Amino acid sequence: MKNGRAQCKDIPDRPILEFLTDLGSFTSHDGRVVRWRSAIHFNLSRDDSCHAPSVRDAMPPDLPQRLVLAKMNMLIRRGLVDGCACGCRGDFQITERGRAMLTNQAAG
Repeated sequence: MKNGRAQCKDIPDRPILEFLTDLGSFTSHDGRVVRWRSAIHFNLSRDDSCHAPSVRDAMPPDLPQRLVLAKMNMLIRRGLVDGCACGCRGDFQITERGRAMLTNQAAG
């Protein structure tokens, strides 16, 4: 934390990768298997009456949307996740590299 505010490095990778691995998938319009979609737009309040699976569920509560998107961008840059973190499409999937990281952490 810096000045009492969370940063990307304060958000652990493992719960996010496990979330994307465990979440049921669907096939997108272009044939990709997607593990999460567009929930970031209507899951901001964590109101269960309008709840869809969201990577927010794998992160500490009450993070600002910009920090959630920044964390997902970081995971994409590191090759652990694929998808769109600009906020328009909002779908993410774990990559083979992300799966390998989970396997290596579990073994070690």
